[in-house]
Amino acid sequence: MSDVIDDAAIEHEAHIKAALSVRQPTLTFTGKCHYCKAPVSTNQHFCDADCRHDYERLKANGRV
Repeated sequence: MSDVIDDAAIEHEAHIKAALSVRQPTLTFTGKCHYCKAPVSTNQHFCDADCRHDYERLKANGRV
């Protein structure tokens, strides 16, 4: 017999699996900002938080 905590854990796991199933692929490292094309250092995709925010906003609107 399961209790409330077991039920919550099962529901939490289902939410995690659902979120991971629709996860977007990560950006590939190009050496340039994905928004403004400025050079970036190793393992970065954007030159600053403003470019990241603008890119995510465009992507959410279907423009990227």
